[in-house]
Amino acid sequence: MDTINEQQPVTQQKSDALSEILTAALRTDTLDTLQSESPYAACLLPLLRSLGWNHYARELIEALPHFSDYLELVDLRNILVRLGYESMPRKGRLDQLSSELYPCLFVDEEDRPLVLLGTEGDQVRYFDASENKEVVGKLDNRKGCAYLFTHINTTHGQTVSTKASGEWFDQLLGRFRGLFGWLLGMTFLINVIAMAVPLFIMMVYDKVIGAESVDALPSMAAGIVLLLLSDVVLRYYRGKLLGTMAGRMDYLIGVESFRQILSLPPILTERSTMAAQLARLKQFDSVRDFFTGSNASTLLDLPFIPLMIAVIAVIAGWAALVPVVMLILFLVFGLAWLPVSAGRVLRTGQARNDKQKILIQSLSGRSEIKGAAAEQSWLDRFREYSAESATANYKAATASAVINAVSQAGVAIGSLAVLVIGVFSVMAGDMTVGALIATMVLISKVLSPIQQTFLSFGRFKQVMAAVKQINQLMKLDVEKNSRASSVLLSGLKGRVGIDRISFRYSPSADPALTGVSLLAEPGEMVAITGDTGSGKSTLVKLIAGMYKPQAGSLTLDDQDLRQMNARDLRRSIAYVPQNAQLFHGTIAQNIRMNDALATDEDLHNVARAVGILDDILALPQGFDTPIGDERTQRLTPGFVHGISMARAFVCSAQVVILDEPGAALDREGDVKLVSQLRALKGKKTVLVVTHRPSHIRLADKVIVLEKGMTKFVGEPDKALQVLVGGLREGK
Repeated sequence: MDTINEQQPVTQQKSDALSEILTAALRTDTLDTLQSESPYAACLLPLLRSLGWNHYARELIEALPHFSDYLELVDLRNILVRLGYESMPRKGRLDQLSSELYPCLFVDEEDRPLVLLGTEGDQVRYFDASENKEVVGKLDNRKGCAYLFTHINTTHGQTVSTKASGEWFDQLLGRFRGLFGWLLGMTFLINVIAMAVPLFIMMVYDKVIGAESVDALPSMAAGIVLLLLSDVVLRYYRGKLLGTMAGRMDYLIGVESFRQILSLPPILTERSTMAAQLARLKQFDSVRDFFTGSNASTLLDLPFIPLMIAVIAVIAGWAALVPVVMLILFLVFGLAWLPVSAGRVLRTGQARNDKQKILIQSLSGRSEIKGAAAEQSWLDRFREYSAESATANYKAATASAVINAVSQAGVAIGSLAVLVIGVFSVMAGDMTVGALIATMVLISKVLSPIQQTFLSFGRFKQVMAAVKQINQLMKLDVEKNSRASSVLLSGLKGRVGIDRISFRYSPSADPALTGVSLLAEPGEMVAITGDTGSGKSTLVKLIAGMYKPQAGSLTLDDQDLRQMNARDLRRSIAYVPQNAQLFHGTIAQNIRMNDALATDEDLHNVARAVGILDDILALPQGFDTPIGDERTQRLTPGFVHGISMARAFVCSAQVVILDEPGAALDREGDVKLVSQLRALKGKKTVLVVTHRPSHIRLADKVIVLEKGMTKFVGEPDKALQVLVGGLREGK
């Protein structure tokens, strides 16, 4: 890759996001005519080259921020992380950096970046972003921070286990170890100030009012005001720190859990409903809410309760036993009642999810409900779910009211007990009136976090359940994502071998495929047909790498698919699913999903090949027409299917898989499809799942499946006879 230089007009830079500008330059191989206003964007390619990164340009495009037109330091570091490089900051002077640390990024105190590339004799070769060129010379003594980059995968492309020892969430908390220290320190000072206020009241009653002298009052008042101001500042910064930590945790949990879900084998996710998966991801928000609410502050205050009890013991003696006894009583009641309350809260969540599911089904299937005139029955069903949700909410609210009443009563009884003990102590001369008032203030500060913890038990349990689900999600085995197969897949011929493969979706389910064998030579067209449920779609999903066979072998150019990188394999196979799915974006973005480097000319060629170019150009915005939302419903099925086929064909794949391509097409669309299949025949290996005789006759060979087993493999005419004979037998 060439160094970015300053030849392109700045006006073009501002019209598009940086990712679009760099992507366009990579597509047209014009990096030498590209410039960027961001010095960090200018450092990106020199830094990657010096680190030895020589992988796909597509990976670089996918690592870029999609909606940013200016790259900051944090953006640059995030891009490197996505490409497999961690960075470690080290402050110091530029001329004191050891050459052993090169290549690295140095940012001075004026936010000017340099990429230190290597040494040449007693001089240093570096890339100066401000001048946008490489320079060889002596380094000055400016101060700043160097960022040292290390490859995350030390095996350099070999597949290693991504699982680390311990729970994932514990490792996440470990990243905030320093922040926890600051939070505990601030909370300690806040609690010290909280204890200083009742002690000040005690001093006023005993030393000022008792001695009838106000000489010391101004200095005491000034001191307590200063402490209260400090308390405000400390609480502000503690809340700010908690918010920062909650935001970072929310981002990390959201991104990493989403990355994990995307990396899971399809069989683990596609059979779970969308509502269930959304509810599971939504549950993770409770972790963020915990750190932004009062529960986190309460949890931080708990370790300092013994300190306050000790202060009460010093000034009030045996009255310090009251909060200890109340704590024991709270625990006893909690062990008896909280499981009941937790069960009701759990039922409330389940009822809410059931109601949400029926609501999603109603909104997505309104046409079917209307067509069946089932509005009343569907309304009755929704009423049942709503009633169940309302009943569950009522029971949960009742349980919560009991907990709230008991906790309020416990605090009142505790305060009253301390007051009674204090009165007798004052009358006996063991305690002053000021000490009694101070004790009453302190006891409220002790009982308040205990009460809040008791009330928040349900929230704590919800957070722990979310943490448990996060840990379980992160323990699931993901698809192999090494680059070991990249060389193998670059020169594919398209020979697909299927040798006695078997597959079932779960241990208790009947086999979807049993002992199926097939050989497709390069350039051959194979039709896969059979009755509904015979295993046709399962077979092509196995070939496309969506599933893994549980018995037998499946090869591509004599290489076992299970040993290949799943992501690279799918990029090397053009797979058109039965139900086309368009995503939010433009037509061009939807087609480029399978090849981000496809040029505008490539888009026109592939759209022409699948027969939708004229339809696209007839739109007011052409390839820039937005789709993927409610506007998709206004497009014809043939046009939607054409975009799906164009998305698959835009990559230079030697194997093409079509799952029921004619299912949603009219006669005109089917004629176009037949023409496309004829054009592909002999050039690429084509496997097409179909019931249509017009498609079957085009094939070189046909495999007929019945109940997951091979019924026939051979010529199209004989296959059609087998199918007709099967229909007659069915009659």
